[in-house]
Amino acid sequence: MLMTIHEDFARLYYHLHPQWKENLSHQSVRILQMIQMTAPITVKQVAEKFALSPNTASEHIKKLEQLGYIEKNRASDDQRVVHVSLTNEGLRAVRSHTELDVDRVAHVLRQLSADEQQSIQQAFRLFRETADDCFSD
Repeated sequence: MLMTIHEDFARLYYHLHPQWKENLSHQSVRILQMIQMTAPITVKQVAEKFALSPNTASEHIKKLEQLGYIEKNRASDDQRVVHVSLTNEGLRAVRSHTELDVDRVAHVLRQLSADEQQSIQQAFRLFRETADDCFSD
């Protein structure tokens, strides 16, 4: 069953992902996704999460900032702490690299009955909620 689920997810993503407008490295996409899911976050936290040296994490953050995908802000309670967060352009970029194409998903859903659509929605919600419980930081 595990391999079937894995293969089904891979095939779904293959068919339903959007066309990328920019070419970002896998590491950059993962960093943007982490910021999206856990912002505000520090460069140190990025380094720890991805087992990077602080300098390497800083270089990734600097590149993403230059592309206009993230912004840095000093913490109000401690000026030494710098948080990074996504800009609107960064949110668009991470979504285009990690989410499914809404039009493609809608096209597939239109091929299914209302009951089938409901079953899929319930199954995905249960799977996501369980994953959130298992892996929340």
